Amino acid sequence: MGLIVKLVIGIGVGILLGSFAPMPLIKAVSSIGYILSQYIKFIIPLLIVAFVAKGIADFGRSAGKALFLGLVLAYVSTICAELVGFTVGSSFLSWLGVVPGSVTKGVSIAPYLKMNIPPIMDIMSALVLAVILGLGVTRFKSPRWTEVIFEFNTIVTDVIRHGMIPVFPYWVASIFMEITAKGQLIPTAKAFFKILVLIIPTQWFWLGVLYGIAYLYTRKNSFFVLKTMLPAYFTAMGTMSSAATLPVGLECAHKVPFIRKESVDFGIPLFNIAHLPGAAIAITMSALTVTILTKGTIPSIWDFLPFIILLGFIEVAAVGVPGGSVTAALGILETVLGLDSTGLGLMVALFMIQDSFGTATNVTGDAALTMIIDKAVPGEPGDKAPRVT
Repeated sequence: MGLIVKLVIGIGVGILLGSFAPMPLIKAVSSIGYILSQYIKFIIPLLIVAFVAKGIADFGRSAGKALFLGLVLAYVSTICAELVGFTVGSSFLSWLGVVPGSVTKGVSIAPYLKMNIPPIMDIMSALVLAVILGLGVTRFKSPRWTEVIFEFNTIVTDVIRHGMIPVFPYWVASIFMEITAKGQLIPTAKAFFKILVLIIPTQWFWLGVLYGIAYLYTRKNSFFVLKTMLPAYFTAMGTMSSAATLPVGLECAHKVPFIRKESVDFGIPLFNIAHLPGAAIAITMSALTVTILTKGTIPSIWDFLPFIILLGFIEVAAVGVPGGSVTAALGILETVLGLDSTGLGLMVALFMIQDSFGTATNVTGDAALTMIIDKAVPGEPGDKAPRVT
């Protein structure tokens, strides 16, 4: 059974419990949800250290103009996609009738048991440690520390796959149970539908922007490339994993006659790791919606700018696991935007519902940047490609 199906079932079970279960049962389930939220928050700093340190170490082993330009293009595209997402969300959510603070009202439900699991470090400490480890391994080329970082990444990735993602449906069920019991279900459901209506067209718009820029720079038929990449788009909708779709993306890009094979072999794997505009748009617009629902205010761009800047960096190497993008972002959603456990649970549910479209946008947009790399860097950049695992 797919993760989205499990999440939908979890939401449905949560709504039923919140509507019909007696309060003692609701408090008991709320206790489970509280412990799960503590467990998830404990893992988040470890996830950041594992993903970011490995990403820096991976890229650091490569060198040259192609790598530098590729990373700049990926980061700028991701940041600009987030800004577009924020602009669209802040412009239309109020117009669509999303009610600020509609999830802050209602009675308080106190769980029977609160077992705190403090993280071993806060989010910013984890981010700084990851940068130090990644740069240190790159500078001193220590095979022992490189192996440690890659093994730690393997361990954390396995924990995410088998010990974190599987508990999301139960956590989301407890969140929606509480929302329903508090009488907040209707405004929440309306907001979810409205933001989903906005997110997917915004992702398509950004693909149009990327391929339009690729055409203006290369003067080659970028929309032929977009058409060629459609099998990768639909494959990614099924896998919900950029890494799992990488072979299809490579196969599609190799069919474009005016992009060198070396550029494809370099650019597609690099951008598969570093270029996540679809996920960035979805996370930004979802975070904006959840902030409005839970905090009662419409944040300004200056409130969101630190989050936008950090998100593009946090997402590095957060591929290979369905939901990996939002999982990696939970830390800054909590520390920078101040979302509580309810807000984080809503973020997971809202993001995962559209995750297939976000992943498809990520994969399809990679070929547009590869076109730019192909013209900007003569020679054979494929020799410098970082390892993708």
